[in-house]
Amino acid sequence: MINISREARKINKAPFLHAIVQGINKENIFKEERYKNQYLKLLKEECEKYNIKIVAYCIMDNHAHFLLYVTQFEDLSKAMHGVNTVYAKYYNYMNDGRKGYVFRDRYVSEPIDSKKYLINCIKYIHMNPVKAGIVKHCREYKFSSYNLYNKKLLNKELSEDEIFSKSDYKDIIENINTVYVFKDTEENLESKIKQSISEFIEKEQINLFKVLSNRDILIKLIRFLKNVKKIKYVQIRENLGITRGTMEALTKIIRENK
Repeated sequence: MINISREARKINKAPFLHAIVQGINKENIFKEERYKNQYLKLLKEECEKYNIKIVAYCIMDNHAHFLLYVTQFEDLSKAMHGVNTVYAKYYNYMNDGRKGYVFRDRYVSEPIDSKKYLINCIKYIHMNPVKAGIVKHCREYKFSSYNLYNKKLLNKELSEDEIFSKSDYKDIIENINTVYVFKDTEENLESKIKQSISEFIEKEQINLFKVLSNRDILIKLIRFLKNVKKIKYVQIRENLGITRGTMEALTKIIRENK
C-alpha cells in the first residue's frame, strides 16, 4: 500500500521541480502578451523573494510550465500562492471586473530526480509551442526561456533535434548554486510514482482508499500512470500492492477498451 504521508519529505530531496498552472476550464488566461508579461514579472518577483531559481519556462495561452530550483518546498507553495493570487486580481480587473476563479485548482508540481529527467523536462517545456502548432521552431516563440539557452546556436541552420543534442543545457545547470547530486535509484522511481499518485488524487478530488476500492477509478489511475507518466505496469503493480492476477485482469480491460 502507498504511504502518501512520506511524500513531503521525499520531495525535499529533489530541489528541481516542474510546476504547471492552468486556466479554469482551460480558459485562455494568458491570451495576450501583456498577460504573459505580467505573470512572468510576478513570478520573477516572488522567486527572488524566496530565493527560487527559474531554470526554464514557457507561457502558453491557457497554461504555463516552469522548471524551478528550490531549497525549501514550502517556499514554492508560498511563492506560487502569491503569484496566482495577485495575477487573478489583475486578470479579473483587466477583463471588465470579471469575478470568480482564474486558475484551475492549485498549481501542480512534480520533482525531478535524475539529470536525464531534468534535461528531458527542459526540452519538453520548450517544445510546447511547437507541439501546439504555434511555431515551427522553439526559437520563434517569444514567451519561453529557449533562446536564453541557445544564443550561440541561433544563427545556425540546425534542426531542433540537432540543437538539443549540441546544447545539453550544461552551462545553465552547472551554474546553478547547488551541490545537489542526482542519483538514479529505485527510491527515485518510487518517489516519482508516489508523486504521480498524489497528483491524480488531487486532480480527481478523491482519497486513496476510494481509488483502491473502486475498480473504474483504479483503472483510470493505472492508465494515467502508464500513458501520461510512462511508468511500466510491473512497477505500478508493485507500488500499489496489487496482486499479479488482479493486475492482469485490469490491464486486459484497459487494452480491450482503448
